[in-house]
Amino acid sequence: MEFGHINIRQIMETVISKNGIIVDVRKAKFFREGHIPMAVSLPLTRIEQGQVTLPKNKTLIVYCETGGTSTQACRLLHEMGYDVINCVGGLASYRGSLTK
Repeated sequence: MEFGHINIRQIMETVISKNGIIVDVRKAKFFREGHIPMAVSLPLTRIEQGQVTLPKNKTLIVYCETGGTSTQACRLLHEMGYDVINCVGGLASYRGSLTK
């Protein structure tokens, strides 16, 4: 793998230190039900279809529910030329508040 990994609990400090973008790759329905503050929704299906318009000069900090989908999304985003970091453990391990 050619991208970094962090524990989901480090997501806020990482996004600030990297001046990055938090990316939720779960289905839009789940994003609307609750997501990490400041996250943008970019479902894996859109990434697979090449429908990614995020800036390539920002680090993308990617998460999903448990970590599997975000790993797949990171592989694809990395192949597209993005600097990505995968959040191990996903939302299931996140202990902060969520935004709806």
